[in-house]
Amino acid sequence: MIGVILGMAFGLAQLVLLIYAVRSLSTQRLKIWPFAVQFFCPFFGLGLCALLQSSQLLPCAVTISTVLIIGAVVYFVRYRLRETNRKKD
Repeated sequence: MIGVILGMAFGLAQLVLLIYAVRSLSTQRLKIWPFAVQFFCPFFGLGLCALLQSSQLLPCAVTISTVLIIGAVVYFVRYRLRETNRKKD
């Protein structure tokens, strides 16, 4: 269970950093630090999971990936719906 909790926390942190970085890129105010820091989220998450309970590494890794994929899809769909609503107005 601790692997899933850590996976959700670090996956969400990585997703938030990626969204923040892409938004800064789209507004032409590029910020490098979110791109750099987000690469370390899985390492820290899996490292902490290995220290606390190494038998939970696989659920932690799967949860990090799942949070990233589902979060990206949800964010993309939300963005597209907003854009279509703006075009209708």
